[in-house]
Amino acid sequence: MNLVCLLFTNLLAFFLLTRVRRALALSLVGVVAFTMVAPPARAQLGIGPVIAAAAAVVNLINNTIRGLLSAVRNTIGSINGVLGQFDSLWEGVVYPIQLINQARALASSMITQYRGLLTALLRVSVASAQLPNPVVLETVIRSRSTADFGQLTTAFGQTYGAIPQPTAAHPMERDLADIDDAAALANLKTLKASDAMVDQMMDAANAIEDEAVNMAPGSAPYLTGAGMIASVKSQAMMQRMIAAAIRQEAARVAHDNAIRKRNSMFGAQFRSDVQTMFKK
Repeated sequence: MNLVCLLFTNLLAFFLLTRVRRALALSLVGVVAFTMVAPPARAQLGIGPVIAAAAAVVNLINNTIRGLLSAVRNTIGSINGVLGQFDSLWEGVVYPIQLINQARALASSMITQYRGLLTALLRVSVASAQLPNPVVLETVIRSRSTADFGQLTTAFGQTYGAIPQPTAAHPMERDLADIDDAAALANLKTLKASDAMVDQMMDAANAIEDEAVNMAPGSAPYLTGAGMIASVKSQAMMQRMIAAAIRQEAARVAHDNAIRKRNSMFGAQFRSDVQTMFKK
């Protein structure tokens, strides 16, 4: 507490001294200007009193102001020493500059080494269809966009065919065909949404990597939070894909069971028709 009081006292003395020196300088300038402009007048006090006044001013500067200046310089030196200790603490212990530079160099090296390879792997073409309609359908499926669902439905119908007309199939057969197509299209749309989500997650990962190279000390928790948010979003999309796969499996089980029901219904109808035929 005494050291703090001494620092504030010396700073106050420095500011007061600055004002005194400014006033003294202005006074001297005014005297010189008056001497140069005013007409010569006969001295009334003589040279002796003038020399004595000048000597008093010099003594004041040497005895009082010089001491204040020395105290101010010492105070500034103490402040600089304390600030230097704080700089050493932050740069050497709290946020070591050498370790920060090493982390940045590691991030830059990983970006250079892996980003291009991962991007190339994600963009590898695995298209395999050869006929016109399947080629169009496969292209739409792998477009990594959710803006062409209408094209997906059209290409799907052209590849797998339309639902039979009422006069061409039993109602149960038409229902099975309709629900199977609906389940397949729903999963394909979910797949396209997942591909679009993957692109967004890759962009977010690249942004976090880029920021890691230029981040300021202390900003790592913000990047960590952004990475955790992106991870949660990715997990949510994975859960959505798992749910789509479960729905697809449930639809497959229901389809197989519907076939059994249809066979049982057709068998009962056949027995009824045979009995009717023998009765006639």
